Amino acid sequence: MWSSYKEMYLNTTNEKLIVDKRLEMVRSAHKIGFKPTARLYRCSKNVVKKWCRRYALHGIKGLKDLSRRPKNSPNRIKEQDIIKIKECVDVAKEKKKYITVNNIRKTTKINDYSDTTINRYINASCNGKKNKKHIQEKSDVSWKRKIKPFMYWQVDIKYLTDIDNLKPYFKKDNDRSLAKYQITARDIATGFPIVAYCNEKSVTYTKMFLEKVLYNFLNQFKYLNLKEIKIQTDNGPEFTNKYIHTKGKEPETSKFTLYIEENFRKHKTNPPACPTYDSDVETFHWSIERDCLAWDDIVDNKSLIKYTTEYINNYINTEIKTRGYSPLDKIKTAYEIDNINFPKPQLLTV
Repeated sequence: MWSSYKEMYLNTTNEKLIVDKRLEMVRSAHKIGFKPTARLYRCSKNVVKKWCRRYALHGIKGLKDLSRRPKNSPNRIKEQDIIKIKECVDVAKEKKKYITVNNIRKTTKINDYSDTTINRYINASCNGKKNKKHIQEKSDVSWKRKIKPFMYWQVDIKYLTDIDNLKPYFKKDNDRSLAKYQITARDIATGFPIVAYCNEKSVTYTKMFLEKVLYNFLNQFKYLNLKEIKIQTDNGPEFTNKYIHTKGKEPETSKFTLYIEENFRKHKTNPPACPTYDSDVETFHWSIERDCLAWDDIVDNKSLIKYTTEYINNYINTEIKTRGYSPLDKIKTAYEIDNINFPKPQLLTV
């Protein structure tokens, strides 16, 4: 019925079925081991270990999903602050002003809670209308189908240090240490990914990635106007200086942004506290970790490059189910070209 554990989990609300599948996974791990079981259920080895650990500690109850609600809330919002937010929202609605978390903070002087918490009470004061509109706009992805290949890229950094089986290989000796970060660019129209690795999360390496990897790849297409291409990122200092505190002065434009403005069309940054804006590149990050990085084969940079190269070669030739085509087929159809020089995963060094 389902091709993987994840597909089963996402497409059923039957708790008994989910628990039974996890128990089946645990028993399989005891018989044949974590890695073969992960391949059998098409999930990461860490997922198998997680359910084995919970079953060992709590039995069958440990295989049920835990509530995401925190056990305690030491920074729970105060009643008087809720009233301040509601009053501020009411005034903004009367004046037909746009309501944002930053506006609420400036007016009420409330700085003790996260943007998500304050936004929740803004939505409640708006009777949920603001939130529903936001969800509707975000769920509409039809605009992506209208974009031409290579016209819109999402760029992000993935931490390899968060992957358990890679942790033993981050040594102090830089010559032998496994790279700690993966810089990824993914084309929104085709789903085509480009990756490179580095040991430092900085604007030096992100600019080098644009210059030595992405630009060289796009420059081979004679009929592609690079000045029409947009690059989208989050607001990290490795990409932009927008939110760096400069004591009232205008922050300097980052080298990453300057390179884009010189060679491409525009550097677009995500709205603050909106991680789903990077959904295309984050989806690829999840896939490459599950099917490549989370296995035991990678022990150094040489094996990292070898296995990620094999993975991406397979990825660009495989149909993406949510799209109905493979990245390579989409590229060849759009540009009527067969001889494409694809950039292989590489290690960036200064």
